[in-house]
Amino acid sequence: MNKLTKNYIYNSLYQVMLIIIPLITTPYLTRTLGKTFLGIDSYVLSVVQLTNVIGALGTNTYAYREIAYVRNDKKKLISTFWELIIIRLVLCTVSCLVYVSIALQSEYKTIFGIQTITVISYFLDISWFFIGMEEMKPVVVRNICVKAVATVCIFLFVKEPEDIYRYVVIYALSQALGSLLIFFQLRSFMTIRKFNSINITRHLKPVFLLFLPQAASALYVLFDKTMLGLLSSDISCVSIYDKGQVVTKTPLLFAFALSAVLMPRMANEISSGHMDRVKQLVTKAMDWMLLFSIPIAAGMFLIAGVIVPWYLGAEYLDSVLVVQILSPIIIAIATSSVTGAQFLTAADNTKYLTISYTISAIINVIGNFLLIPIWNEKGAAFTTLLAECLVVSIQLYAVKKILGRLYLLKRITKKLTATFIMGIAVIAMKSIGSTIGVVIFQIIIGAAIYFTVLLLLKDDSIWEFINIGKKYFDSKK
Repeated sequence: MNKLTKNYIYNSLYQVMLIIIPLITTPYLTRTLGKTFLGIDSYVLSVVQLTNVIGALGTNTYAYREIAYVRNDKKKLISTFWELIIIRLVLCTVSCLVYVSIALQSEYKTIFGIQTITVISYFLDISWFFIGMEEMKPVVVRNICVKAVATVCIFLFVKEPEDIYRYVVIYALSQALGSLLIFFQLRSFMTIRKFNSINITRHLKPVFLLFLPQAASALYVLFDKTMLGLLSSDISCVSIYDKGQVVTKTPLLFAFALSAVLMPRMANEISSGHMDRVKQLVTKAMDWMLLFSIPIAAGMFLIAGVIVPWYLGAEYLDSVLVVQILSPIIIAIATSSVTGAQFLTAADNTKYLTISYTISAIINVIGNFLLIPIWNEKGAAFTTLLAECLVVSIQLYAVKKILGRLYLLKRITKKLTATFIMGIAVIAMKSIGSTIGVVIFQIIIGAAIYFTVLLLLKDDSIWEFINIGKKYFDSKK
């Protein structure tokens, strides 16, 4: 089994855990802490994430790429690693100063103060090194251990709404623990090197160029919750919107698993001038994303009315419409994870990334200002949907211009046909009832129908997944 497949399996196992843990903790937290306290937490965390993403100037994604470029040259690898570490420490200092100045202006100073740990931990995390080296095992093992410990602590120490501070402490300390633990895995790849060979200035221009799309992306991905906290009439709207997003985007973790694995490989192929292989990787990745994202988006829309109140509680009935509005972004984000996070970033083509994210960020900010005061979380959901569609449209144009046609319509037709037949079956099964048992039945039968139709239509992507599975199990014999 090659390294690409092995890394995808490792990262997929972690993404499975990322799905399972929220499935367990989210309904517990929504019922224990309530939408008001969770709204405050979501608002503060959105500020934390904005600080991290904008403050890091795109160095996370840049670091994946740079490590992938030089991983075959030990001397350059060591120098590049320490150069990136120094840059991130400087950015950490600046970001903390900005964050503290924001925190001092807020009425939620205690939670802001605790989350300072999260800000620092983000900059100390060196997962980017292992991802660039295509060594996913250390990252996955670290993350699984930390998430498991944090989950146990939540159930042990968070019992009532007033325990919101304990919950925030658990979250922040788990981030810190994860960042520290992975340093122990570094010894087998890295040694301390004298700093006279360090050249930080060479990174400044490319980091800044990559920062522009990253900052614009952060504005349209994260700023909606910040604006909800500032513009809505009730802070609980942030939690209603946030949990609706969680329900909608959880399946997309598999897409991000593939992005994290494929981007370093793509960067390595681009640096070697193998553009034919790059096009094959992009085509394969697009096929995989569409294979899962199209039926999941349709299914999410159809079952939201039952799954959301059962999962989040009666307090979150308003999240049903949020999920239904947002469901198409499953396809949009899965696609842009290939066009943007994988190809355009690996190809160092920040022009189209910047254009796509900037236009979408502007539309998102304007839309939120206009719609949030009127429709609260529903206004934010509509604006997010529009922004995501704009991003993927611009990036698909860029990929076509650089690599040529990918024949997406041909690839999508069979999947749409199978999804349509699946949707009819799911709707028909609603006559049985509207309980969670019926929903589980709908999911199982719907998935079976979808994949059976694709097999009958001889869809290439489904057969490729079957072959990967065969190779994996054959290697275990």
